[in-house]
Amino acid sequence: MTNLMIVDDEVYAIRGIREGVDWSKLKIDGIYTANSAEQARRILLQQKIDIILCDIEMPQENGICFIRWLREKNEKIKCIFLTCHADFNFVQEALRLKSSDYLLKPVAYDKLENILSKTIEDISREEEEERMLKYGEMYLDNKKHAIEEKSVIKKSNRDIVEEVKKLILEHLKEDVSVEQYAKQVFLNPDYLTRIFRREMGCSIVNYIIRERLRLASRLLMETDVTINEIAVEVGYPNYSHFTKMFRQIFGVTPSLYRQKYRITVK
Repeated sequence: MTNLMIVDDEVYAIRGIREGVDWSKLKIDGIYTANSAEQARRILLQQKIDIILCDIEMPQENGICFIRWLREKNEKIKCIFLTCHADFNFVQEALRLKSSDYLLKPVAYDKLENILSKTIEDISREEEEERMLKYGEMYLDNKKHAIEEKSVIKKSNRDIVEEVKKLILEHLKEDVSVEQYAKQVFLNPDYLTRIFRREMGCSIVNYIIRERLRLASRLLMETDVTINEIAVEVGYPNYSHFTKMFRQIFGVTPSLYRQKYRITVK
């Protein structure tokens, strides 16, 4: 479906184009008209426009300023300038704004039809190229996923879980989500969660908590590092939260744990 908008402050110029061009031959479905840049903006907010026939000399805001605004919002809409002025500066600016053509009024309708026909062909070609590019990207993406899935299939569930456990230990102090670990091993997060629980008897989140606090207990027994520093080292920058989690697992606070077990280390 191709829609066109004529932007011109001259009512008779718009009427002449509407009546003089054979729109059915061009297969243009919708024709919209605007007598000013402001009115054209309102139409653009409500309708999909593919081609704009734009006058240059208009009150309040000329066509060059309007298309310059349009290019900041949309690079795809085709623009054909219609003007009474063969001003070289206007032509230069029209080229910079990537206009499809620059026509002097009064324009012969058969010439305008030919230019519009070529513009519609350009739109169709660009749309086809864009579709082919998307298909190519989808094909490569599917190919990539197929290769990744094959590499995962070769691994047993136990191998995958061991790989995730290794990743967890390498990033123990970091806030890494289950989704991120799943992405690392090319699996769906729900599937990874299921096989991890089956192999380890606990969830990934609980395993992370357990390993963090196990490391914390070793550091409390074997080092003189402050409890605050240990909390940060095992991924708990909030001291209160660290203390609460540690107490849930070991039944005592980190400081009492250190007092109790530090003495027994030789």
